Amino acid sequence: MLDIQYIRQEPEKTSQAFVKRGCKISVNDILKSDEEYRKARTQSEKIRADLNESSKSISKVPASERPQAISRAQKLKEQLKQSEQHLELTEAKFKNLMYKLPNLPFEDVPVGKDEKANKVLRKVGKKPAFSFQARDYLTLSEKNDWVDMSRGARTSGSRFGYIKGDLVKLQFALVHLVLDRLTDENWLTEVAEKAKIEVPAKVFIPVVPPVMITHEAFRAMGKLDPGEEEERYYIPKDKLFLVGSAEHSIGPLHMNETLDAEELPTRYIAYSSCFRRESGSYGRDTKGILRVHQFDKLEMFSFTHPEKSRLEHQFFLAIQEALVQELNLPYRVIHISTGDMVKTDAEQFDIEMWLPGQNNGKGEYRETHSTSNSTDFQARRLNAKFRAGTNKEFLHTVNGTAFAIPRTLIAIIENFQKKDGGFKVPKALQ
Repeated sequence: MLDIQYIRQEPEKTSQAFVKRGCKISVNDILKSDEEYRKARTQSEKIRADLNESSKSISKVPASERPQAISRAQKLKEQLKQSEQHLELTEAKFKNLMYKLPNLPFEDVPVGKDEKANKVLRKVGKKPAFSFQARDYLTLSEKNDWVDMSRGARTSGSRFGYIKGDLVKLQFALVHLVLDRLTDENWLTEVAEKAKIEVPAKVFIPVVPPVMITHEAFRAMGKLDPGEEEERYYIPKDKLFLVGSAEHSIGPLHMNETLDAEELPTRYIAYSSCFRRESGSYGRDTKGILRVHQFDKLEMFSFTHPEKSRLEHQFFLAIQEALVQELNLPYRVIHISTGDMVKTDAEQFDIEMWLPGQNNGKGEYRETHSTSNSTDFQARRLNAKFRAGTNKEFLHTVNGTAFAIPRTLIAIIENFQKKDGGFKVPKALQ
């Protein structure tokens, strides 16, 4: 959620930011709704104060004047009821408007309507050259019985599958690699120094979070706003949602809490299953494990000082690159445009790995990682703050993929495939 105080003070800048994001809500409409809400609140507070004063004075007035005093108090009570109903309506209207607003992008974020405006920052690694025709992961997986989508569909429906055999071992090798690296202060120091980023080499706290969360927690993370509900799995009997990423249940870990400034950054590395309807996807991506309804993922999350969040974000990207480089996988880094960026973000970077078996063996880059700086957008909704001297301020939140398991498995199979249909295991995972 945006800071209404900033919108009041900088309406023109806010309006320009909305244009960049493709947000069609008028700043004037927001300010008008804000003014109506504040007036309604002031009016209710005044009537309540008058009612309290009137009620206290009843016992003090002469008996002859008491009926009039009681009548006045009753009228004020009715006025307060009506005023509070009006306040409730104006507050709901104002909050609904605020919940529709995206985060304001940083000035250096590429501006554009969609992914066509995304900017490739760099390409890293050498694409593999094979003495045979490169095959896609699904062909190799079905041949070796590593992935079984047909039985997954029979058991759970379309876009569910079984990961089996050696791929299961590979999955947990990836988990161990991430946990070993992100809890190693020396490794984190090396990553920061190599990237020339001055951040504390504070280790990540491993977490296995809940995969079901409340409406309040999900909406606070900015992932349950209008237009997003259809992507979520909901369990009506328990009034709980299945998370689409570990990020969604790590953010609420400090909901309605105040951290000490000395604790920052507070970093977590979470491992969980994730659930997405992927209702807008179709075609070849729905036939294997690249785009499924359930998958496992390792997610980084940080609660950080507002003045340090951009450095923390750069550090997350450096960690992602270091992990991919350990697997010796070719990739490119993308600076996401304002029109393609996630609503909660002020800045977003993606990593796309090279998958040589895609596009009929011609190969193509596919998105495997994302990292975002959400500034105080989520923290305001979460009411997550830190103590700075005698003051309390909203935290900034940064998140990033360590590994989305299925897509990383795909990249390993395709880049290290052998002529006999097997693949070579990267040295870091042996």
